Amino acid sequence: MSTKAQVIRCFILFALALGLHQTSNLVSNINSSLGWVSTLALFVTALIPFLFLRAERLSFGKHGFVTPKGARRLLTMSLFLAVLYCLIILFVPGGASGFEALPAVPLSLDLFFGGCSILLASIAAETIFRGYVQTELANAYKFFTALIVVSAMFTLYTLPITLYFTSDSATILGQLLPAFAESVFLCFLFAETKTLLCPIAFSATVTLLQTFTPLQLPFG
Repeated sequence: MSTKAQVIRCFILFALALGLHQTSNLVSNINSSLGWVSTLALFVTALIPFLFLRAERLSFGKHGFVTPKGARRLLTMSLFLAVLYCLIILFVPGGASGFEALPAVPLSLDLFFGGCSILLASIAAETIFRGYVQTELANAYKFFTALIVVSAMFTLYTLPITLYFTSDSATILGQLLPAFAESVFLCFLFAETKTLLCPIAFSATVTLLQTFTPLQLPFG
């Protein structure tokens, strides 16, 4: 496959994922009873890179779908780094600005389904941005080119489109930079481990802790 074709396919995949993700978020925000639309969109989004790989007859193993030697050690490392990351981004700023204690999340089906949705979202995002786009762009160009492009895509994908119309520039920048920095770290993590297991575990753990911890920053 030519370099131009690789790049085009990466941007087509990104456009499909971005459109599904942002549209489903808008629908869910307009009508909370349609939360299932977001879950369905995540499921479809997670399937798209698999269809791309199969259609192009590309190796799943070379795109991160592999369980490496020492998988348990790598998984433990990813979980530890996720907890450390959350401690840093919560307690370092919180030491200066203070915290807000939210009601504890009860153990219920809502927590279970919320956790499943977060895991599905992490699988969808990491399969697309690390598994497919990073691998293809790194093959077509150099790793650092892929890192910058993938992180820009990931940031646009992650943040809700309404943020750009309802928030001031300082708030937007405060959301963009952490998302971009997290993506840079995930790119390095995937490049070093060669498996999607690590970025998925890291991303899902961070989101779970940020969503369900009773401690939040006042501006969070």
